Amino acid sequence: MKESIEKPASQLSIFARIGRLTYRYRALVIAIWGLLLLLSLATAPRLESVLQGVVTTYDAGEALQAEQLLQQELSIESDALTLVFESRDNRPLLEHQTEVEQQLTRIRNLSAVREVVSASERQEYLSADGRTAYSRIYLKVNGIDVYPVISDIQQILAEHQREPLGIYLTGKKVFDYEDHRISEADLVRAEALALPLTLIALLFVFGSVVAAALPVAMAVMTVSVSSGLLYLVALQMDISVFALNLTTMLGLGIGIDFTLVMVSRFREELGSSSTEQAVVRTVDTAGRAVFFSGLTTCIGLVSLLLFPINLLRSLGVAGSLVVFLSIAAALTLVPALFGVLGTFLNRWRILRPATGNQGFWAFFARRVIRHSVPAVALVLVTVTLLISPFFEARWGLGGIKTLPADIEARQGVEVLEKSFGVGATSPILLAVRSTNPDTPILSENHIATLYNLVDQWQADPRVAKVNSLFNIDPQLSKENYQQLYTNPEFLPPPLADAVERFSSESTTLIAINSNTDGNDEASFELVKELRNLNREGLEFLVGGQTSSSLDTIEVVTQRFPLVLAAMMTVTFVALTILFQSVVLPLKAIFLNLMSISASFGALVFVFQQGNLKNLLNFTPVGYIDILLPIVMFCVLFGLSMDYEVFLLTRMKEAYDSHGNNRDSIVEGLERTGRIITSAALLMIIVTGAFAFTSLIFIKALGLGVALAVFIDSTLIRAVLVPASMNLLGKWNWWAPKFLHLNRIQWRLD
Repeated sequence: MKESIEKPASQLSIFARIGRLTYRYRALVIAIWGLLLLLSLATAPRLESVLQGVVTTYDAGEALQAEQLLQQELSIESDALTLVFESRDNRPLLEHQTEVEQQLTRIRNLSAVREVVSASERQEYLSADGRTAYSRIYLKVNGIDVYPVISDIQQILAEHQREPLGIYLTGKKVFDYEDHRISEADLVRAEALALPLTLIALLFVFGSVVAAALPVAMAVMTVSVSSGLLYLVALQMDISVFALNLTTMLGLGIGIDFTLVMVSRFREELGSSSTEQAVVRTVDTAGRAVFFSGLTTCIGLVSLLLFPINLLRSLGVAGSLVVFLSIAAALTLVPALFGVLGTFLNRWRILRPATGNQGFWAFFARRVIRHSVPAVALVLVTVTLLISPFFEARWGLGGIKTLPADIEARQGVEVLEKSFGVGATSPILLAVRSTNPDTPILSENHIATLYNLVDQWQADPRVAKVNSLFNIDPQLSKENYQQLYTNPEFLPPPLADAVERFSSESTTLIAINSNTDGNDEASFELVKELRNLNREGLEFLVGGQTSSSLDTIEVVTQRFPLVLAAMMTVTFVALTILFQSVVLPLKAIFLNLMSISASFGALVFVFQQGNLKNLLNFTPVGYIDILLPIVMFCVLFGLSMDYEVFLLTRMKEAYDSHGNNRDSIVEGLERTGRIITSAALLMIIVTGAFAFTSLIFIKALGLGVALAVFIDSTLIRAVLVPASMNLLGKWNWWAPKFLHLNRIQWRLD
């Protein structure tokens, strides 16, 4: 029975009160949101200027400690720019030396450049065949202030580069810059693809231009206000550029879905009620479902803040902000607009709305119920097959090879690997420090220890090359090194220069180039062995990209079980309050895990194994970025729960009305089947558009979310939910009496 709005406020539910207030003060509500939009339009355009790079590493691991020690003791900077020169005509690079020096001079003349060190000063910067060399560029600026300098250097190279000399600017900072630049272009492309398709789909759903335009307008409003607020957040903390992509992806997808649910219920209520009654009833029912589904999504996104990784925290802040605003808009702005539009919402019909198929969903639900056991078995087998590739997953951390193949920064790395070896682009940096202040690092005992270790590593099949003070000249023995380094006044100039560059009183650097990629398991095992080194009087710290990646992988795998437990606990409590049952929340969590795991299997199948690489236009790197499934899980855990909440809320309404479990299943699916299918289709359009962007991380995130939503809205919600609920019978609605859930529900109602 519908609640009457004539009841005193004390007898209305919280959500009904919100609906009545937003209707009565609709002009004020619309004005407040309009003011927020205007303020956001003033700050949102500045957002891109304050977003940081893609910081994916753990900032308190051993790798960072090693790099800080090397910076402090030896003034070694690990994030300098690298300029690669390649002779493409098979002639020695020396024959192009004039042009090389001209380019280096132009770069040295830039005011932000502190120093350029070339192959003419460092012989090791020249390849063995003499056709490739690189220079290191050290800058005076840091952070996002580096980006204009990189742009200036790229412009210089573009204006003066001539065949057959190939020149490539690369390095970690260039990777961040390219990520920043490409993600902005990708965002525009994804929006241009998603918004028109979404509007067309909504026209088929509602048939009315006004009703179809409202979800899109609300989504754009939410994204705009979120971007404006995110600018203020970015002034206080580092926010990754990828946060903008997630804000748009979730803002459009969830904003459209929430408004779609609200519009659909309002139109249904408007057929038998006044505008005010329809608004109140819509917020009390669909608004309640939106609130709890949005809450579960926020829980997953807030969980990203528990990881000590800047990228994950950025996405957690941005994602939870846009979802919170989507909930707020759905519960206030949308009802206020309903109050203004009233029956005008159905005006400007250009298509017949997609109604009349409710009977199909009732028929489908009865067929699933009649064959519940085979239906459950079929879905479980199908999902298991989809999950199976996930067991072959290899983990790594996104690097420069995740950029598109035509980006010069990536091409430069590939040239270096071809000429200097795979490990040369990401050497393992071993910082060795004497633990006794009175014993210098180049004492006789330490020289003997380190000489033996270097000799051991050079014989290791996993190692391509070792650069250290203890193997500079193969003609020198251990005793020769001891004699020379303990009597520095007799050092020949090459050795004296090396000692000055690679050692201090207490510390020395040993650089190890592995034979495998930095994300290869053999490289990780080598780093682990180096971390376990224990020699009397010496401390070993392992730095470099491989060590940094290992730090991140380890901290993520350690934190994830705790994050998972926290997410499931909070979600279970929220859904238990909503459904007045402990069985339905447990089942919902289990089914969520199934659909998410299936999408993970698809990610491995596509992005690790390289299937569909031509269709999606990417080059597989042979592993999955460890941060990708973490982000996907936290996004999908709540996002997939949306459809469960929408479906079960309607089933609970029916069950509370007549107490028949089977009829409530049929009625719930009949009432929500079309709207959940429509919402899922719109979410797939929005997130799927990001599958055609350029960066693998965003491409995989978009495709993964789209696949999970597809699996969730078909196999899980349409088949497994009704079949399993039929098998559980009255146990669906069971809760221990000692929990006193009815008291909590009474407070909500």
